[in-house]
Amino acid sequence: MTDAPVPQWLFPLRKQSPDAAAPQARLLVLPYAAAGAASLRPLVAALPAEIQVLGVSLPGRERRFSEPPVTGHTEIVTAVTRELAALPPLPTWLFGHSMGASLALACALAAPELCHGVAVSARKPTGVALESLRGLDDEQIVGFFGAVGNTAPKLLADPFWRARLIDLFRSDTRLDEEVSAAIEGAPLDLPVLALGGADDPYVPAAELYEWERRTSGGCEVQVLPGAHFYLLDPGNRAAVQQALDGALRRTAVPVG
Repeated sequence: MTDAPVPQWLFPLRKQSPDAAAPQARLLVLPYAAAGAASLRPLVAALPAEIQVLGVSLPGRERRFSEPPVTGHTEIVTAVTRELAALPPLPTWLFGHSMGASLALACALAAPELCHGVAVSARKPTGVALESLRGLDDEQIVGFFGAVGNTAPKLLADPFWRARLIDLFRSDTRLDEEVSAAIEGAPLDLPVLALGGADDPYVPAAELYEWERRTSGGCEVQVLPGAHFYLLDPGNRAAVQQALDGALRRTAVPVG
């Protein structure tokens, strides 16, 4: 009998050229509910080559598809910060959308010595990121997927994938409630980049400015056209990349 392999939580989110210069900064990307970090690859793929871009691999999706999706936030935070601490030191920002922003904050609060800033997308500074989506039945969950437009219709029409996505969404909703409760009111002393959509029905744009009171490390707010998944709109891609690049450059390792 052999021991089961230890899962790897961090993975390269884009290919690094073999002859590329040593990275000057690192961006760690955490996925939103019912998705994997690779869903945000188009958004970060064009960041400058000197930025190392890593994704966080959660159970039940992508390379860890065969694992049960139910995971406690303590396990996630412990595993992510452990693997991050084992990497060569670099100025590091954590980036997450909605539930992913909750997890990014939890990791940053657990290991502030490993984090130089947090980029939160479509996330209020207090409360539960997915609060208004709790208690939905199966049809309402499928309706949400269809409304936000980030799930291929053919997946929602397939019984296997439909059931899988519903289970993953329910699991992630519970995870978001758990992690949101754990970080509520915790003092934050890191720079924050708060991003959101002007017409997000779940996170009103005006509430993004409350992040200025949530952290003592300084805050930049940027509101872009669109709703909750504004950042998946190709028209917003360059602006999000520019905002992330600017934040990372302010803490990057000086060249020379």
